Amino acid sequence: MLQLARSICTNYLLLQNGSLGDNNYEKQIYIHDKQWHPPPAPLEIEEKLTDFEKLLKKKQQELVSKTKRLNLSNLTSYQKTILNQLKNNRNIIIKPTDKNLGPAIMDKKSYIEQILHEHLLTNTYRQLTAVEANTILDETKNTLKAIITSNKDKLSVPETTYFQRSFKGKYRLPIFYGLPKIHKQPVTLRPVVSCVNSFMSIFSV
Repeated sequence: MLQLARSICTNYLLLQNGSLGDNNYEKQIYIHDKQWHPPPAPLEIEEKLTDFEKLLKKKQQELVSKTKRLNLSNLTSYQKTILNQLKNNRNIIIKPTDKNLGPAIMDKKSYIEQILHEHLLTNTYRQLTAVEANTILDETKNTLKAIITSNKDKLSVPETTYFQRSFKGKYRLPIFYGLPKIHKQPVTLRPVVSCVNSFMSIFSV
């Protein structure tokens, strides 16, 4: 309901300001400003939103009372038990496989030993100290930001807004993992570095 109300109030504001078809908007790179909130819509619209929310809650209560004794899951009790056992088992790891051949379940200890033996404890990689790692991260961020600053005259308004808002976000470190190559014998691991939700993902977009 909060998202719906925000969307309606925002569209009403844009309509009133004649900005609904603004050319400075690109959906693919749009990031909304979390600090900005639209002003309330006219009383008639706000009242309709309130009435709609009341009807939704009433309908929800009716459905809950009708179905609280029914099993609405498409899984059998046995399947749900097995699924919970897999989720709570800390001795295994479930990974997607290389070439999208489905999920694979591996012994967690064996997986860690294999990823270390095949990749991380080889000449290809070098373990960094925390200071070295943070220094490289900071240098990477500063270099990427400098590229944007030195080329700001070449960016459109939507692109400039996208970078300004993106730089304010919080991001995680890229994650290293291995995908089992079950089509190979013996099974080996393909190394992957996922940059999803990392600072680098801003520029990937």
